[in-house]
Amino acid sequence: MRAINEFDGIIGWLTYFGYSYAVRGIADFDTVKKMAVEMARNELINLLNVVRSVRYRTILKILGEGPATWSVIKSRLEVIEGRYVNDASLSSLLSNPVGMGIVEKRGDEYVIADPIYAAAARTL
Repeated sequence: MRAINEFDGIIGWLTYFGYSYAVRGIADFDTVKKMAVEMARNELINLLNVVRSVRYRTILKILGEGPATWSVIKSRLEVIEGRYVNDASLSSLLSNPVGMGIVEKRGDEYVIADPIYAAAARTL
């Protein structure tokens, strides 16, 4: 039940957990979760290397902490960078991870769709 809750019912992570447990013999849930977060982190790093934008990393870190509205993301980004962020630039930056399915817009908030990727984003 813990795997279902913490992997948010996402089939890929549940399969990874089952494989790690049954085939690889890793019985400790926390170890499997740590391995999954590291795998997601590596995927995010590979993505960031392709897009080559420091702002994507910062936005993912902000959203890794939890859901945030557009205005909260903008203000936090401005504080971190110490400069004004153009509204159109931020909208464009947010549309890309939304389009890739990494980030979802739920109501007026943006959130990293996958809890393992959210945990990975906190480590960027």
